Amino acid sequence: MFKQFISKIPGADLYMISSFLTFFAFFLLVGLYLWLADKNHMGQMSRLPLDDSTLP
Repeated sequence: MFKQFISKIPGADLYMISSFLTFFAFFLLVGLYLWLADKNHMGQMSRLPLDDSTLP
């Protein structure tokens, strides 16, 4: 059933490929950012809501 809808839309294959590549690139970049991020900074940001020493 899905093939019938896709076959009637001109250029649908390019749309599907570009959306997949966008999806893949986004998660690849997020994963790369998390892998290369400074672990000390991530730890400090994760403790920030619970840290009362920053209150005046």
